Amino acid sequence: MQKAAFIKLAALVAAGVLSQGAFAADGTINFTGDIVDAPCSISPNSQNMTVPLGKVSRNVFGTLSTATPPVFSGGTVGKKSTPAKFSIDLLGCGATAKGATVTFSGTADLDDATVLRVANAGQVGAGAASGVGIEIGDSAGAKIPLGSESGQYVLGVGDNSLKFQAVYVSTKTTVTTGPANGTAQFTVAYK
Repeated sequence: MQKAAFIKLAALVAAGVLSQGAFAADGTINFTGDIVDAPCSISPNSQNMTVPLGKVSRNVFGTLSTATPPVFSGGTVGKKSTPAKFSIDLLGCGATAKGATVTFSGTADLDDATVLRVANAGQVGAGAASGVGIEIGDSAGAKIPLGSESGQYVLGVGDNSLKFQAVYVSTKTTVTTGPANGTAQFTVAYK
């Protein structure tokens, strides 16, 4: 009788040991975030966004002659591409949130420190475009220099969308072709 009980116990223990594989971890999920003392939350969609500026012809900034080889001429500092619009969305703003300003920062262009420098962003074999930077402006296109606060946006209770635009702007009279990517960080200050 004891032998039968021992065999049953051994079988139970073996089944428990063998079934541990069914409870093994198959992956990990990391949850990140911060609890902050701010009147609004920044939408997750606004925290890491990509704003496509498109494939812009170098002719926007000057002209390419018909000579062989073609020569770029007529470039003027300050010529701009068509704006790409984007927004920073604030969620759940309370009654204490009356207004906000936004400050953009990033690597400045070598010829115009108020605009973002362009780079090739890891595209192998392609040198970055030169003679252009990325200018950030408010919804009306008024320039917001890097490191400077935007004008104040009025906030209402609930969700608010702060609208901006970005353009390529010539920083030299000669513009070369290539990837023209840039990265900016932003800080929202509540008033």
